[in-house]
Amino acid sequence: MDRLSVLKLPVKGLLGDIHVTIADLMGNTSVAGVEATQNDIYLDTQKLLPAPHIRGQLTKVLIVNPDIVVNYGNEQNDVARTEQWHNFLALKDGTLDFGKLTMHHVDIIMIDASKDAWFDLDLVNYQAQLVNGTTRMTPQAGLEIFMPDLDQLPPQHTPQSISVQWLKNRNLPPPPDVPIK
Repeated sequence: MDRLSVLKLPVKGLLGDIHVTIADLMGNTSVAGVEATQNDIYLDTQKLLPAPHIRGQLTKVLIVNPDIVVNYGNEQNDVARTEQWHNFLALKDGTLDFGKLTMHHVDIIMIDASKDAWFDLDLVNYQAQLVNGTTRMTPQAGLEIFMPDLDQLPPQHTPQSISVQWLKNRNLPPPPDVPIK
């Protein structure tokens, strides 16, 4: 920690003058995911925060009453790069199955193509959103998918042909009304 201020007073400097460290102030306090050594406070977000877990270099923690705002990585670059996509969902690493495709080392950003306040991503009807959206490959072999809201999709003339059960277990044969080419 570079600096710690309370009521705009430099706590680290004041404590140093009286030879007290932050670890001394915390004493034997046992909070899962929080460790104090000398004047450093270490936060283990894997233990401190509930799932899903975020991995990355922690660059800033702010308390904006009543919330704690945690920033990872180079937020200025990330904000500039993604400010055009006010609603998005980024998936990284691991394996993802969608439709007949499987992606290992996942690198997908699903971007709300509308300008409204909410990302209208429907996991049951996501295939229709993908089909009517725009997909492009990134230079790192990832995908950027611009997805329309459900109410922006053209009306379907046939009932939804893909069930949630088939999406969960694609070892089953496809539904009879799914065209096979």
